[in-house]
Amino acid sequence: MFSASAHTITKIQLFTGIISLFGLFYFNFTLANVFILIASFYIYSIIGVSLTLHRYYSHKSFEFKHPFIKWICTLIAILSGRGSPIGWVYVHRIHHAYSDTDKDPHSPKNLGFKLFGFKHIEEHSGKMNFFLVKDLMNPIQLKINEYYFLIILIVAVILGLMDLSVLYFVWILPVFLIQLSQNSFNYFAHTSGHRNFDTKDNSTNNIWLWPFILGDAWHNNHHANAHKISTKVLKYEYDPISVFINLIRIH
Repeated sequence: MFSASAHTITKIQLFTGIISLFGLFYFNFTLANVFILIASFYIYSIIGVSLTLHRYYSHKSFEFKHPFIKWICTLIAILSGRGSPIGWVYVHRIHHAYSDTDKDPHSPKNLGFKLFGFKHIEEHSGKMNFFLVKDLMNPIQLKINEYYFLIILIVAVILGLMDLSVLYFVWILPVFLIQLSQNSFNYFAHTSGHRNFDTKDNSTNNIWLWPFILGDAWHNNHHANAHKISTKVLKYEYDPISVFINLIRIH
């Protein structure tokens, strides 16, 4: 198992969760800090997870126009606390291959609603099949995976040295909220909502998830056409992530 393991991610979840709760009574939720919190949350959620880990690394839906943008987005993805690109992509590709079966690493069918912990991913993934992530088995990604926690620690220390409130509102609390939104997404996008496609799994399009993950909320559309840049099918199923991708991708 890679060093950026479920155990490491669980520790990040627990740390950000505990500090987030204590921070509610310690830090000042000024208008500026709330704005920073919301902006940071969406940067991690949309650019880090949805755009980079999901549509770029997992499904190869597009290619970045400039390498600099790619690596900035990759750093954001790392800081989101959801795992290295190799680890995240591996789990997500298993999810698509075995969606809502006993081999699905995070199906509500197997787990119910699970808010904390990644141990179930190790249990359902079994011995890692490197073939599933062969496109990411290169020196750079292997180094990112090996030093995943260290990269996060360095950035966290820098933010903390600037000011503890900066660390709290730029990284700790947003990452904890990412955990809540992503784990809720894993559950509700397979249990409630409407379906445009009769896929073999239970994926749904859930409008209530849209404010937190935008176009990824149209999960049934995505499962039906996983490699498409946009998840929009119906007129109201707006996908702003695809609009941003079109600005930074090679056409």
